[in-house]
Amino acid sequence: MREHRLDEARPARRPPEQPDGRSVADTASTWMQVVFGGISLSVAIAGLVIAYFAWVQPNSPADTADPGARPVTPPAATSPVAATSPATAPEPATTANEVVALAGLDAEIGGSTVQRSGQDLTMACPTGLSTDRQRKIQYDLAGRYLTLTANLAVSKAPDNDSQLQLKVFADDRQAAVHTLSRGKTADLDVPVAGVQKLRIELVCQSRAGEMTFTDPGLTHT
Repeated sequence: MREHRLDEARPARRPPEQPDGRSVADTASTWMQVVFGGISLSVAIAGLVIAYFAWVQPNSPADTADPGARPVTPPAATSPVAATSPATAPEPATTANEVVALAGLDAEIGGSTVQRSGQDLTMACPTGLSTDRQRKIQYDLAGRYLTLTANLAVSKAPDNDSQLQLKVFADDRQAAVHTLSRGKTADLDVPVAGVQKLRIELVCQSRAGEMTFTDPGLTHT
């Protein structure tokens, strides 16, 4: 009976306390929470880092680019103007010393006074009336030619004594004159370098005559 009382008289033992009043168990529990909380945070950060690299790596340009691929050059664009515009034919070139047929030129004055037969020209004598004393034809050369050449012949006359006179003017300057009768011929060779206007005049003693220019031509510059 005495021992029982002694036990009842002793105060119950309490676990040791920390200086701040907390028990050792409470302190250990707090540290465990801190430790496990830090581990959880580290695991979460590591998971984020792994997820980032797992997303970046497949989308990296270095991985998707084909090292052996070469850039493809697009075809040159075709200009719509060049594709639709019709080609312009180049003008025929004229070489130096090329002879241009006088019969192929349009007369500026008196075109009706001559008759064309191929490359030849025939000029009839004037009628002798007051308004028709001489026949005249004029060409615009525009300074493009060097010489005028032709063979002259009286192709028609009332008799052997009737004369026909041909004059050639280069810019109103008399450059040549030939007086012929039936059966006579002459070579015409007139320099016309730089000449703008070429005029040919025919005067006859009889209106029943005509003069023919065989193959008249202009030498091109």
